[in-house]
Amino acid sequence: MNEQNTRTANDITPTLQQLVRVPILKAAQNSDRYIIEIADEESLKGLVPNLDLLATLPVTGLVVTSSSTKYDFISRYFAPRIGIDEDFVTGSSHCGLAPYWSQRLNKKQLYAFQSSERGGELFIDYQDDLTYITGKVITIYKSHFNELLL
Repeated sequence: MNEQNTRTANDITPTLQQLVRVPILKAAQNSDRYIIEIADEESLKGLVPNLDLLATLPVTGLVVTSSSTKYDFISRYFAPRIGIDEDFVTGSSHCGLAPYWSQRLNKKQLYAFQSSERGGELFIDYQDDLTYITGKVITIYKSHFNELLL
């Protein structure tokens, strides 16, 4: 997977601050979501974002991230505008987080955790603007499509 648009730095606006209600260290935006870094993993784990406000903003979702003692970084992903209050583990958000943390930590291999109710560990290899993600998965839905004959 690769990151479609380059992230741009955002000012930490009052609206962004109202989304998370905890101090923001850095804020950025990629093609469809805000990426906000906060100070510590305890604040991230206890975060109660303003989902009503988020649903009115012109982005698909919000990624909140922080450094961690056990992992290179942890995160949570919220997307109420598309009917997902909080996603359990989000590969696409880690495509945006990989270049962010790779540059910040000067590492290409990253160990991450999405700290949702179910949670999940991700092993990330970020090389030449491509993000490779591996980890344990559980199939929760399987389908088969038949070709339509017209």
